[in-house]
Amino acid sequence: MRINILLTAFLCVVLNSFGQSTESLRITHGPWLQNLTQEGVTVCWTTNLPAVPGVWLVRTRPQSDSLIRNSTDGLINAGGTLHKVRITGLKPGLSYAYRIHAVELMKLRPYQVYYGDTVKGKEFKFTTHNVLKESTRFMLVNDIHTNGGELAKLLKSGNAAEQDLVIYNGDIVDNFETESQLLGPIIDTSVRYFASGVPFVFNRGNHETRGIMARKLKDYLDFPNDHYYGSFDQGPVHFVLLDCGEDKPDDNKYYYGLADYDSYRLTELEWLKQEVKTPAYKNAAYRIIIVHMPIIPVLKFVLGRFPVLMSGNRGYGPQFLAEHFGPVISEAGADLMIAGHTHRHSWLAPPFSGYRFPILTNGNTNYVKIEATKQALLIRVVSDQDVVVMTKEIKNE
Repeated sequence: MRINILLTAFLCVVLNSFGQSTESLRITHGPWLQNLTQEGVTVCWTTNLPAVPGVWLVRTRPQSDSLIRNSTDGLINAGGTLHKVRITGLKPGLSYAYRIHAVELMKLRPYQVYYGDTVKGKEFKFTTHNVLKESTRFMLVNDIHTNGGELAKLLKSGNAAEQDLVIYNGDIVDNFETESQLLGPIIDTSVRYFASGVPFVFNRGNHETRGIMARKLKDYLDFPNDHYYGSFDQGPVHFVLLDCGEDKPDDNKYYYGLADYDSYRLTELEWLKQEVKTPAYKNAAYRIIIVHMPIIPVLKFVLGRFPVLMSGNRGYGPQFLAEHFGPVISEAGADLMIAGHTHRHSWLAPPFSGYRFPILTNGNTNYVKIEATKQALLIRVVSDQDVVVMTKEIKNE
């Protein structure tokens, strides 16, 4: 008996000295695709134990498969349980197959590194963006507020896996307090329906700015230039994503002195002023602006002999956006703005939108599905009960 006890104690000491866990390495969430472009994509996933992340890019013959690992400042990325690998050097409009490759990192010390299990994931495929493509299709949802069941209904009804991309337009997470709020109902649901083969674009709303995890949201996602706002092209559409910030003033008591959105939005505004001057924006067949809070200018006009003031759904944030961003957008023009935030569906056509183009505000139990062709934008809004709420067509004139 004494020998068995001593042997058990000895084995425990040996295992602990190697940092070995009694668990086997496994993939716990993912993979999900981020920041898809014409030349690259980011693959994200999590493991239960610290690991060295990599992705096998499956090549067609005569090329051999290649294991891709990222490095930072000369060091191969290693350790931790949340992983992101950026794949670059791809070609526009081509399909690629990939598999996750993760090696358990049991111990990492100077001149002493121990590896454990190796896990290889299932094979998935994705297709890079192509600005020369004559058509594209995407779907958009918003204001899910961590309701994974509602998200599942919308993604299933909209056949998310058949889209070129899916856009999450804000308040997908409700007050970001724990990692499980994002990984469970949002990431796992997305992976189940599309996200290992079709990327999602995460456009921040005002609720994602709240909670102890709000400053870590970017850890789980990937954005061009590491900004929540930006632009990209897919087929005939030039997408502009705007970050609305919070809906109350920075000095509101509930922010406890930790908000600086006015300054942030003014920096974003300077970017927008340059963005609308770019050839990509000016020459696109369609310009679609995506923003969580609708930017509805204050519109004053005369209906008969009576002046009418339209101010939309106001609050400090929407008012700030209307006063500062509205004139830039109005002068530059666009083809469509898609927003959320109000939890109600509405369609504002000119002149009621305040622009020369319409504003679609999507409800929290609907999804928007758009197909862009050389001839027109075909828009469908469908409820979680599969009821068609609205259909519209914007012709390419």
